[in-house]
Amino acid sequence: MKQLLILIMTAALLAGCASKERNEFEEKLAARLALDPDLKDYNLDPNEVAGCVVSEIAKTLPGFRGTPARKPYWEAYAAFESARNTDEALSTVKKYKDVFGSEQKASAAAMEVTQYIMYCMGQLIETAHPVTKPDN
Repeated sequence: MKQLLILIMTAALLAGCASKERNEFEEKLAARLALDPDLKDYNLDPNEVAGCVVSEIAKTLPGFRGTPARKPYWEAYAAFESARNTDEALSTVKKYKDVFGSEQKASAAAMEVTQYIMYCMGQLIETAHPVTKPDN
């Protein structure tokens, strides 16, 4: 019984450690999306879009939610989101190249955020405004 309790507490502690970085990225992304005119046009909640993006990215990361292996990835994504110009973006990609395996892979990861945003916007638009098929 004690071993089970220790295992549960350890898992909860690990989940809390990794989720801080994940939450930081999600908050930064939601703040940027709050200024996006497309989200306003479609009446989409920036927090919902950011949550969807984070969920999609999480599917591509090694390990499972809460594992320390994910921490550097979430840190990298938060840094990508913080870059405000090309020089900062290039510097951030170089800084996190070892996390992703190369500069090219780090750059691809940074650019994939936009693809995830478009995917999630599409999903949320479909949910909010379902297309109805005409009766035959």
